[in-house]
Amino acid sequence: MDLSYYLIVSFCVLLFSISKSGFSGGGLALISVAVLSINFGPLRAISILLPLLLVCDAIASFLNRRYFDKKRVLGLMPYTLIGVIIGTILFKNIDLNIISIFIGSLSLAYVTFNYLLEKKFLKSIPFYGSKSFWGSLSGFTSFCLHSGGLPMNTYLISQYKKKTEFVATLVFSMAFINVAKILPYFYLEILSFKQIIEYLIFSPIAIFGVILGHWMNSKLSDKSFFLIINIFIVLASLRLIYQGIIGV
Repeated sequence: MDLSYYLIVSFCVLLFSISKSGFSGGGLALISVAVLSINFGPLRAISILLPLLLVCDAIASFLNRRYFDKKRVLGLMPYTLIGVIIGTILFKNIDLNIISIFIGSLSLAYVTFNYLLEKKFLKSIPFYGSKSFWGSLSGFTSFCLHSGGLPMNTYLISQYKKKTEFVATLVFSMAFINVAKILPYFYLEILSFKQIIEYLIFSPIAIFGVILGHWMNSKLSDKSFFLIINIFIVLASLRLIYQGIIGV
């Protein structure tokens, strides 16, 4: 591999790992997936990131172990697993561009309504606070696009006002999804043991990124944190919509 490969992957892994700390609402993760997909193709991007996601999850789970909402994480598990199973079944027969447009549009509308409408009216919107819908969608889009953080963030924003519980619950929920993806990825030949060994060379960057993101989160107030999360969700949603439109 030439130097450009290591530079591009290192940059993308850093962005993704910062996002895995709960910072950016999945926006940085989508940027890294997009850059890797453009340079190496979407399947290669998926295979590069999964081993490093597991490293990120281990560090982020340790850093946030005291604050996660166990009941909510367990409640989401069946639905996120359903999403992973659906992704496994449909992966080779679906247009990922359409999925990108759908999830981007849905998340963009959700955050827009969250700011423009009164909370009383917002709660009457279909799927508001629905763990079955957002959990399944998170598992499915995580499997297909490594973008499950976007719907998971959208759901958890409706549940928490404190960033500590929000981030910790997000981290543990996404960690379960990533572990659930391992066997299906081997089954679909997206990932191999040889690739895992090759990509783990970037694990120090992943560890550094998670710790950096965790530190960044600690410096923000709850109000500033959720404002930034919503901004990044909007940017990520627009990026997904654009990426889907140009790919159709």
